[in-house]
Amino acid sequence: MILRTEVVEQAIDGSWRGRFIKDVIMVGRRHPLGMVRKRKVGQPSKGAILLVHGFGQNRYTWHSTRRSFANYLADAGWDVFNVELRGHGRSRRFGAPFPRTLDEYIQEDLPALAKEALKLSGHFGLFLIGHSMGGLISYSAAGTCLRDVVLGIVTIGSPYRFGEGSALLLFLREASSWLGFTGLFDRNPRLPIRKVGRFLLKRRSLFDSPFFPLPIRGWRPGTMEGDLLAEYLKRSFEHTTLAVALDIFKIGRGESWKSLDGKVDYRVAFELLDRPLLVIAGSQDHLAPPESVRPAFDASRSTHKSYRIFPLGHIDLVLGKEATTTVWPLIRDWLALHADQEKALEEGRLP
Repeated sequence: MILRTEVVEQAIDGSWRGRFIKDVIMVGRRHPLGMVRKRKVGQPSKGAILLVHGFGQNRYTWHSTRRSFANYLADAGWDVFNVELRGHGRSRRFGAPFPRTLDEYIQEDLPALAKEALKLSGHFGLFLIGHSMGGLISYSAAGTCLRDVVLGIVTIGSPYRFGEGSALLLFLREASSWLGFTGLFDRNPRLPIRKVGRFLLKRRSLFDSPFFPLPIRGWRPGTMEGDLLAEYLKRSFEHTTLAVALDIFKIGRGESWKSLDGKVDYRVAFELLDRPLLVIAGSQDHLAPPESVRPAFDASRSTHKSYRIFPLGHIDLVLGKEATTTVWPLIRDWLALHADQEKALEEGRLP
């Protein structure tokens, strides 16, 4: 259901601006979910895209008042749906509860959002672009509940083997497994991720200094302008639940990655899926080092798969100033290359 439609003029990157049709959308009733749709004024759509944010994030992963990857794709002619999973952003304000497991995102949220996006756009299929955890969700849904409509997958900094390449994250992953046996996590406490954003916001100049030693950084120092970084830290962080983090850790250990009812193995379904795949990693990404990201590319049996690595961190892979001339054009050109997937889907030629 479209709640509001307006024509807006917004930034793509700095002084580069565009005019877009913006729809604010609510999906479902029991657990209402929100998303923002962007289309370029006066240009026919090349296809539909779902942007899927990461752990403890929201739609501002992809969009700020100064720089917007969502607007960049819309300006290139795509019908872009910037989604917010349950417990995040507008979905939280609409009344959707906090997540209990990663499975709810995969089995319930993404299918509902995709169905609405296809209905509104009039397309037969769509592309999934996921950042961090959003990439893991995209892998899982693409191989199972969205198999009949997914045209291709792009992931950015998505740790298929969480913890690999980082001694600290590896310790956290293994410690969580041991602590799980104690029963301390049974009540699924909330994680105050929003407070983390506020903490970083107050000390952003310190954390943005390459001379301040830190075991983990969310971005490579100097890659994001001060005002843009401040806006991101203020708006993009959301509370979430511990169970979701534990599911990500479990995936990272290479264990069987199954649905709650045990009937679906997401890992096997994704790895057997033959759809175009683009996996992007950052060599300076301390939260998803290349060693944790590349295994998805290696395991996939897609006949059209690509892997790229850039000297960027976790956040600046999407909204950093260097991403606008590296990551963004790569994804734009990759989408254009595989735009004919929808025709193949319509004609029943996709495996």
